[in-house]
Amino acid sequence: MGQFGLIETCIPLGYMIGSAMLIASGKRLKRRGRWVFIGLIVLGPIYIFLSNVSSSIMALPLIVGGGAMFACCTMLTQIMLRTAVPDELQGRVYGVVGTITSTAPILGLTVVSVLADQWGAASVLQGVGILLLATGILAATTLKSIRSYH
Repeated sequence: MGQFGLIETCIPLGYMIGSAMLIASGKRLKRRGRWVFIGLIVLGPIYIFLSNVSSSIMALPLIVGGGAMFACCTMLTQIMLRTAVPDELQGRVYGVVGTITSTAPILGLTVVSVLADQWGAASVLQGVGILLLATGILAATTLKSIRSYH
């Protein structure tokens, strides 16, 4: 049971590490859009590896890494929105983004929980990893304007 607390702590810890690295890089970080896609593409294999790990201790570094990649995806997207959206539209844009980001995790967890009951957690985690990888590759190859965004 003690490992559950460690696992639960690893995602925010990874997010903080990833955020700290992004903050430390500051304005030196170029091509932010590319880093969003890298984070998304790397999250896929992390989920796939996690689905095959049987030891919770071995899963901890993967979960920390996943949290760090999640920071790349979310923080850089927020920064890009803040610089790309005109001041007069930021309230509306962030209102919509806030609504989506507050409801999507609940809906996603509901769907994943039902699927995990049906097919098992490892299979669902592997499927989510494959979907993340495919989405990252698709986004990176089709959304060229975001990929080169400074």
